[in-house]
Amino acid sequence: MTLVELVITISIILLIATIYFPKVNIEKYQVNSFTKQLCSDIRYVRNLNKMGNTNTYIYLNKSEEGSSFTLNENRKDIKKVYLPKTCKIDYTRPMIKFKADGTPYPSGTTIRIIYKDTKKEITIVPISGRVLIKEGKYEM
Repeated sequence: MTLVELVITISIILLIATIYFPKVNIEKYQVNSFTKQLCSDIRYVRNLNKMGNTNTYIYLNKSEEGSSFTLNENRKDIKKVYLPKTCKIDYTRPMIKFKADGTPYPSGTTIRIIYKDTKKEITIVPISGRVLIKEGKYEM
């Protein structure tokens, strides 16, 4: 094998790797972004509910269009964020709302986001209302 053949072979392998690699990373990035954005919006709703604005809540949706969450403030949909279609979402309660003391109403909620072998879990602690993200084993 000559040097030219070796360089051509390596360049073909690198070209194939660059075509495949970004797609996998983009989907993982979208799942991470969705999870962190949902967690941030849950904390936003908790803060508003604690300050007396009880008309703010998050509603989790499953439909043919895909899984999503909607942030509703004063009976207006402020934003709707979709999860990639290759992912699954599972939750115990579709509506996320808090009492004036910051505890979840009616009780704690767990949201699981599953993408291939990656599992993320958002837990709202029933007693304190604290919002936690669990990734993999129990990373923060």
